[in-house]
Amino acid sequence: MNKLEKARINIDLIDQEMAKLFEKRMQEVNEVIAYKMEQGLPIFDQKREQQVIEKNLKYINNNELKPYYEAFLNALMGISKEYQSKKI
Repeated sequence: MNKLEKARINIDLIDQEMAKLFEKRMQEVNEVIAYKMEQGLPIFDQKREQQVIEKNLKYINNNELKPYYEAFLNALMGISKEYQSKKI
């Protein structure tokens, strides 16, 4: 097995874990949706989103990757908001 094949196998395993974590995250989003509906709160909370980004960027040690992780988080929160919009 060459380096490319090995890297692709590792990426596939990571993608499997990310899929599981995505499902867990979206299950928690359902809890957020229920609470927001009960309390009449809006879907979008800019302050919370900024806190999530700032907090999670601290977990990235490689500064070169931080802007890409920030883009990933923004995309993930966009998906979450879209999902919430459809559920509400």
